[in-house]
Amino acid sequence: MAMRPMSLGDAVQRLLAAAGEPAERRAKRQAWARETGAALREAQRAMDDRCTEAVGRLGEEEFERLFDAEQAKVCALLDPLKAAAERDVWPRELYFGCV
Repeated sequence: MAMRPMSLGDAVQRLLAAAGEPAERRAKRQAWARETGAALREAQRAMDDRCTEAVGRLGEEEFERLFDAEQAKVCALLDPLKAAAERDVWPRELYFGCV
């Protein structure tokens, strides 16, 4: 099946549509970073509160389990932020066409 050439009008429309995408993507990435950073700060604060409260009442093994569980919550937020900052790797929905 032969593809028909794109008309000049279609090409212009595609270019105009794509022109706004970088600014929109940048705004979405900034919003994601702000929201994820806020969630990270809250997770870290919650971890600190739970661990501080538990340090005197739990044994070493129980405390380690609690700490590891809380740290996993923090890392679930920190790791994507680090990937974006260090390697320019973003969540899937923040790319063109959700690639």
